[in-house]
Amino acid sequence: MPQHALFVGGLRTPFGRAFKGAYSEIRPDDLLTALLCEQVRRRPSIVGAGVDDVIVGCAYPEGEQGYNLGRMAALGAGLEAPGLTLNRLCASSLESVAIAAARIAAGWGERYLVAGVESMSRVPRRGANFSESAEIKRVCQLAYIPMGDTAEIVAQQYPQFPRGAQEDLAERSHEFAHKAYERGDYASQIFAHLIDRDEFIRYPVNREKMATLPPAFAEAGSVTAATSSPLTDGATSGWVIDRATAEAAGVSSAVEILDATVAHVPPEVMGMGPVPAMQKLFTRNKLTPNEVAVYEINEAFAIQVLASAAELGLPSERINTWGGAMALGHPLGASGLRLVMTAQDRLAAEGQNGALAIVSLCVGGGMGMALLLRYVQL
Repeated sequence: MPQHALFVGGLRTPFGRAFKGAYSEIRPDDLLTALLCEQVRRRPSIVGAGVDDVIVGCAYPEGEQGYNLGRMAALGAGLEAPGLTLNRLCASSLESVAIAAARIAAGWGERYLVAGVESMSRVPRRGANFSESAEIKRVCQLAYIPMGDTAEIVAQQYPQFPRGAQEDLAERSHEFAHKAYERGDYASQIFAHLIDRDEFIRYPVNREKMATLPPAFAEAGSVTAATSSPLTDGATSGWVIDRATAEAAGVSSAVEILDATVAHVPPEVMGMGPVPAMQKLFTRNKLTPNEVAVYEINEAFAIQVLASAAELGLPSERINTWGGAMALGHPLGASGLRLVMTAQDRLAAEGQNGALAIVSLCVGGGMGMALLLRYVQL
């Protein structure tokens, strides 16, 4: 019977403000290399046994994020390991976890270093030489629709979540992120490289100022900069290993990677991708939403989190209770792993062996991805 892989050792940089933050002048390959060097320093018992592969997610793997970033960062960190770079846009680093887990389940390896990185300061969104295919647009006119436009379409389809409701969620995100830092909840996952805290968190939130912001994507729209995730630089990492490796390394707790799903939706409602992705998890694993203790859903936009949670009937008090991407930031290729390590830390804080978590993201082009995790004490 295939074994479930374990995720351990989640570690990330704080997330920086694109173009004017702490990492805006740092190459993304150098930022990732610094993080992997710290992983090597902290986990010698795993590294010493040999790393099967370094799997890195990146949404725009070109320029300073090009030339197989996974292998280059492995070399820069002094790792004797191959490297892979993959792209599923916002779910890229979540895909790195899923691929590593599947390889372990198949018996193809025991130890994988997984990571994600994005510099939205130094590598342009959509790439430096982006060009839309007329042939693809002939078949699917909205294939390349901008993400902000998709948020406004979802907002039109879910009028029960007007601008005020979206701003309520944004305020909650900042408040919960601030309180999580104050409690020290993020201490174990933050590698204080130049900064020791995500640069976007604002608390207390100025709702009067928030209410004056103009719509960001449509003249009469409801989505603003405050209810969207900000442009971000950052890197994330962790280990996907088998149980024998975990026990040999003295790991006391981990999350088992039970299942992974991907799904598609029309590109113009990209933000609803988590709905079919999570529905697959619920169906395949015979679960109901209330049987899951922790939800980490990427806050690309407030409206898509609200709409997705409503469609699925998720208990709102279990979603993003340490804050979300509107407050923490969303470095595209790195965000999936942030969700995984935060879900693990939230489960560990609750301390219930066997408790379940789901992490999920909407994905550009009209997709969603989700992972089912179980907290285990070894």
